[in-house]
Amino acid sequence: MAQSSNLAHLKALLTEEDTWTMAEGESSGTPFFLRFRPHLQDFVNTQQYTKRLIILWNYTSEDDYLFPTPEDADVMADVEEKLIEKLEEEAQTVLAFVYTGQDRREWHWYTTDVAAAQEQLNEALHQFDQLPLELTVEEDADWDQYLSILESMEDAEDEEASEEEK
Repeated sequence: MAQSSNLAHLKALLTEEDTWTMAEGESSGTPFFLRFRPHLQDFVNTQQYTKRLIILWNYTSEDDYLFPTPEDADVMADVEEKLIEKLEEEAQTVLAFVYTGQDRREWHWYTTDVAAAQEQLNEALHQFDQLPLELTVEEDADWDQYLSILESMEDAEDEEASEEEK
């Protein structure tokens, strides 16, 4: 019973309690955007989401900022919506953060079952024409990549608060 109530709690974190945070940065002289869910510690604590599935979309930018064209951005938004709808349905896979910039968008998902996630991904994307997606799976049982983002944001907030006090 405890496991099913925990699953219900995790699903709630992805639906009615869902929030996203947006951050901007610069790398190699060009800007990037990072969207992330700051409230996923309960997923980390389960120690069941040990693999990070990275879905990479390389695109060709038409501006100096290396962001996607409006047309590509629209398709990316549709793809993301379908992926979230399918992959997060049973809270087996969760989208933690999305990086956009330097001619690429990366969706970083944590999953309990890579094979099932890939199958769901194929189901979610069947309606789209062939997409320029690459998949990578990394071991990240401690969610190091995700937690480093949270830590960076906390450091930036602390730095900003220090500047305001001066």
